[in-house]
Amino acid sequence: MKLSRKSWIILVIVLLAIGGISYFALRKKAVTYETARVDRGPVIETVSVTGSIASKTKINLQPESGGQVAKIFVKEGDDVKAGDSLVQLDKSDAASRVASQQAIVDVALAQLRQMQAGSTPEELNVAKAAVDTAQAQYNAAVSAKSDAEKSLQNARQNHDNAAARADSSLQSRVETFLVDYDQANYVAGDAVNRLTTQLFTYNDLLSFITSSSQAVTDAQSTRVAAKAALPNLQAKVSQAKTGGTTDAVIAAYGEVMAALNTVNDHVNADAAVLNFSSNLSAATQSAYQLNVNTAQTSINAITQKLTSDMTGLDLQKRQNAADNTAADIAVSTAEAALSNATHAIDTANSNLEQARAAYDLKKAGTRKETVDAQRAQVDAQRATLASLQNALEKRTIIASIDGIVVDIPVVVGQTVTPAQAVVSIMTKGKFEIVANISEIDIAKVKVNDSVAITLDAFPGGDKWTGKVISIQPAEKVVEGVVFYETKIVFDNEDTRLRSGMTANLDVETARNDDALRMPLRALKEKSGRKFVQVMRAGKPVEVDVTTGLQSNDFVEIKSGLSVGDEVVVSSTAK
Repeated sequence: MKLSRKSWIILVIVLLAIGGISYFALRKKAVTYETARVDRGPVIETVSVTGSIASKTKINLQPESGGQVAKIFVKEGDDVKAGDSLVQLDKSDAASRVASQQAIVDVALAQLRQMQAGSTPEELNVAKAAVDTAQAQYNAAVSAKSDAEKSLQNARQNHDNAAARADSSLQSRVETFLVDYDQANYVAGDAVNRLTTQLFTYNDLLSFITSSSQAVTDAQSTRVAAKAALPNLQAKVSQAKTGGTTDAVIAAYGEVMAALNTVNDHVNADAAVLNFSSNLSAATQSAYQLNVNTAQTSINAITQKLTSDMTGLDLQKRQNAADNTAADIAVSTAEAALSNATHAIDTANSNLEQARAAYDLKKAGTRKETVDAQRAQVDAQRATLASLQNALEKRTIIASIDGIVVDIPVVVGQTVTPAQAVVSIMTKGKFEIVANISEIDIAKVKVNDSVAITLDAFPGGDKWTGKVISIQPAEKVVEGVVFYETKIVFDNEDTRLRSGMTANLDVETARNDDALRMPLRALKEKSGRKFVQVMRAGKPVEVDVTTGLQSNDFVEIKSGLSVGDEVVVSSTAK
């Protein structure tokens, strides 16, 4: 089908419209950045309030911190000018703090200069020597650990050997004891059943006539007891041999010795009764006496031997315990030495890594970020010094305005508290300005701060200057908001001034005439983080910053930026 000219025109328009819409929809919007360069210049922080002109009043001057009055330079009725010294508090402590802080500033500044200067060849040599020393200490620690491991191995082997020797020695004592128990059993039985049996009949009555009935009774009664003791003796010996241990030997000892004593009593009674015989021939009595003596000797000998065995066994046990304790201590000492050696390796390795890092750092030089951080540290310490110097200066109460001293309610040596009036001055001018400054801003304001003043009554641009002369310590609550009454005097009187006029005040609370600064609009904050966008290679990059003073236009940069950095103030998408 052939299209008409009108149809072709409509088709072209539609296609152009579709193309244009597609182009603008797909085209990526370009972003234009408004930037500013970081430079150095004044940053003046102010507090803006309104007040009203009032007639002059008496001004009470108070110290900002307590102390003892050291000097009074004026007397009542004296004319004074602004800046004259009136009263001085003891400032020895404040001066000491200033001197101490000055030393801190000097150290921080020296470190900054050292970072900026870089490392000298001598410092590199010292750092390299520190690496060599740390390496040698690490090698020594590794060697010491190897020695400690060998010592522990030896100590454990000695411990095992000591335990084996103890067991062997003790077992040897036990075996000797058991042999002597057998001997005791034999000696006791031999004494009763062979050596003394001829002295008695089959029913254990004495077989000969004596002249002592008591000796007869003793001999016969002890024989009955001795024969009764023999089975118990044999049983205890058998139990000891079956057990074959130290405990078994010791358990039998008491009853074995008791049985031997019973047999020994019988043999002694037999020896005594022979002394009273009346019908034995000399040969028979001599034979009997020899047998009894043999029994006595054998029993005494085995008794002494068993006593010696028990003493030896006890000593051996004590010696074994001492040897085992010494071996345990040696093992514990070796284990502690190994632990210390292992810890020493960790410490030596850490020291070696630190020494190498320090050497590498000195070779590479100090990074710009580190120098900036140290410069910020110097600025922070200088700020602290300035604060302490300011506190030192405030130990001297000075006249804030021209006036007349009307009252000095303190004496030298008196201790005063903060906000206690020490001098009262009557202003010479006609007028002053009374302003209420909120608790949010009052901490920034101090006596003698400069004030820029405009008056609503003169809208043509007339300006005056003045200064803060007093801040009431007690708060004033207006509609639930806390204020502090502050008085300002004009630097120069003007006949056009009238009581009740409204004054617009800009109190200069702090300033830095050579601050590293940037436009306030470039500063961004998010979740307590302060940062700016810095143009790097044509693209904005976020950089964290630390700020100081802040005016309506500029903000002081303590760290994060350098002179010449280009920061983004605003951006526009096109």
